[in-house]
Amino acid sequence: MRTVFKVLFIGEGGVGKTSLLKRHTTGWFEAGTKLTVGVDFAVKHVSRNGWEAVLQIWDIGGQMRFRDITHAYFRGARAAIAVFDVTRPYTMERLTNWISRLEEIESDVVMVIVGNKTDRREDSDLPQPPTTPKQGQAFAEKHEAPYIEASAKDGSGVNDIFDEIARLLAERYPG
Repeated sequence: MRTVFKVLFIGEGGVGKTSLLKRHTTGWFEAGTKLTVGVDFAVKHVSRNGWEAVLQIWDIGGQMRFRDITHAYFRGARAAIAVFDVTRPYTMERLTNWISRLEEIESDVVMVIVGNKTDRREDSDLPQPPTTPKQGQAFAEKHEAPYIEASAKDGSGVNDIFDEIARLLAERYPG
């Protein structure tokens, strides 16, 4: 029998949570993905060295208007994928608030910090310098979580996110 785990995608609106989830579950990237209204949901079966589980993945809208309802979705979570956009450094700063709110509700959550949109790091029209890998790693260490850089657009790092979540859950809940 497989154990079912609730996994949350958290972070500001527009950081690419939905695109990462779609890239992982369908293999496709859809340009111009609309902001998630409320919550989206997906299911993923994972196995690791004989350990099997079902991940119920909750993609939570990051806009300010949904903040009041997010607490209800945090209940029962066992893992979180905390995402920021490397081209918008303030989204990493705001991720601290998301993590704090989650930990108020569920204090025993395994987490992966993800710096998304790495394919855009070299764009010349960015309003401010992008977050560096070193800055992302330092942020993740502060939150005692692994750090993964990814691009939903080109697919780099996306599978690593879910492999790491499965590894962390298998260690915490060996079955």
